[in-house]
Amino acid sequence: MQIVAKVLNLDISDNDVKRELRCGGNPPQALRRLIDRCLLLAKATQLGFSVSDEEFDVALMELLDEEEPFGLPAGSLQDMDAGEMETLLKRNILIKKYLSSLYPALTPVSEERLKDIYKDQMESFCCEEMVRCSHILIKGADARERAARIRSNIHDYDDFVAICKESSDCPSNDSCGDLGFFPKGKLYPEIDAVAFSLSLNQISDPFPSPQGYHILILTDRKKSAPIPFDEIKSSLAHQLRRMEREYFLMRHLSELYEEYQGQIIIFSDAYKPA
Repeated sequence: MQIVAKVLNLDISDNDVKRELRCGGNPPQALRRLIDRCLLLAKATQLGFSVSDEEFDVALMELLDEEEPFGLPAGSLQDMDAGEMETLLKRNILIKKYLSSLYPALTPVSEERLKDIYKDQMESFCCEEMVRCSHILIKGADARERAARIRSNIHDYDDFVAICKESSDCPSNDSCGDLGFFPKGKLYPEIDAVAFSLSLNQISDPFPSPQGYHILILTDRKKSAPIPFDEIKSSLAHQLRRMEREYFLMRHLSELYEEYQGQIIIFSDAYKPA
């Protein structure tokens, strides 16, 4: 194990960097994140924050239930010994407690401010255009010919429903082939191209997709429209609060880098942050 950096009295090893790389990014970015956490941890320790046994036990139970513990891929805890996991968890708790002591100073987001943001950026708060279709799916080596014959016998919606139940190879035939509402990009591109070109109650000609041959009927359409303010204000406030916290954290880290610049030592140029 090689020590690649030192932040105050905290060492960062090449193993730490390798583990952090599993969260994404390149070595300099991974090292930068580790230095950030060391600075926050050092400040938390200096200010007297500590971890009680109860806090540790609660955090440990939550950690064991997480799909990506410490932001790492699933199963990563199996690669750690008990001491390493305990150290990482206690450090995370201290950092969270320290940051929680800073964040309450942020001003709550007023509804007036949310309304102003909503009005200024309304085009960003629109629901996508969606269509609702039913389909008949034909599979097999002779799917093209069978689909053409079936389509020749469909003249209206009632024909479509009757033939779908007896001829479609999709389990949705029990519900008249209903695909529900879907936006562009959710289903196969071949289905999108036809579905979004149809008029209401129009029945398509047979066309292929990786599943087989389809016959579509458009049963409903929802045009793109602004999401009502009352439906989005809660998530908008949450998003704005998160962005403010991220900006606050970036500014605070810059202050910590300046405060401790003489106590941040990087031993290996290979991991020098950009």
